[in-house]
Amino acid sequence: MRFERLEYPHLEPAPSWWRVFPEAIKEDVTGIRQGKVDVIARTPLEYPVYRVVYHDEAVPVERRSNWSAASYSANSRAYQTRYGMKQTVCLLAGIHGAEPEGVAGVLNVISLLEHGCDLRGREEPELLELLRAYRLVLLPCVNMDGRAVSPDHLRGSSFEEFRNASQGSWADGSLIGWLGSKEYFPLPLDRVRFPGGYPNSEGYNIMHDASPGNLRTAEAKGVLETVETYEVDFLLNLHSGSEVPMVCAPGNLNYPENIRRGRRICRECHAALTEAGLRPSVPELPAEASNGLTLNTLVTLASGALVLTVELPARGPATFDERLEAQYVILKAALADGLRTPFADRERLIRCCGRELD
Repeated sequence: MRFERLEYPHLEPAPSWWRVFPEAIKEDVTGIRQGKVDVIARTPLEYPVYRVVYHDEAVPVERRSNWSAASYSANSRAYQTRYGMKQTVCLLAGIHGAEPEGVAGVLNVISLLEHGCDLRGREEPELLELLRAYRLVLLPCVNMDGRAVSPDHLRGSSFEEFRNASQGSWADGSLIGWLGSKEYFPLPLDRVRFPGGYPNSEGYNIMHDASPGNLRTAEAKGVLETVETYEVDFLLNLHSGSEVPMVCAPGNLNYPENIRRGRRICRECHAALTEAGLRPSVPELPAEASNGLTLNTLVTLASGALVLTVELPARGPATFDERLEAQYVILKAALADGLRTPFADRERLIRCCGRELD
């Protein structure tokens, strides 16, 4: 079902380098020369979901097993086809189409990799050096349908405007809300005035297309195929919605090692954001991780990857530059940590999982 793009004319114009609409994504991606571009899915509205890969230099060997089986074997090479090569980092943006910050961030990272400067014309030599240390898989916008109907930003919007743009409103004008949007899969589009940018055009919230035996969307299938094929070690799932930037650790439905490792990276990212003046304080992480089940969980099941969700400022006062700089700070802290200690130590995971049975 098609809806018109939501516009809030009273919001300030975004800068020219804030490129987040499907037309701009297509233009920037089709201009790539240093990376490899393909399409992992077509949305219900026939938008392409792009995948961009950099530094894919190794010659793969035949895979003998999927990760589930290999995790009970004696050797992770049964799953891995590029053992001992660069780790693979995936940046996933726009799984909720109303959240454009990550889309802008990934397109600026692509500009860095292509031209040595971001879309503002600024060089980031420290970040660029870290990016070159990894095989990179970039998904600039997974939910192109939701992005097509959403504003280019929500900076300065009211809470009600933010909720309408994100989760939509019912036919009577009442807000669906964050919790309300989780009650339906798919959202009943014949009952809404505006669906928000959370779901795709069929009403599916791709982040919760996480029932292994009944995946509904081509977008989720494309993400999981990418993760398995490219043996992703670390995935950052870029969202917006917080007042200050934050990185969220894996939930309880995960390997204990991934939870421990993820919490450490979260602390390092928060400390780096505070030092950069982009986060007012570094709160203690909750004693327990959440019990939530999302597509992040299936990403780990597909490759053993460590997955962290990034929440970026949405309607708060952070400037456009600060929203981008926060992503750079998070990337630098996380990627530097990954060079010290591998993101996904699959041999360690196998030693914890594998066992001989009589």
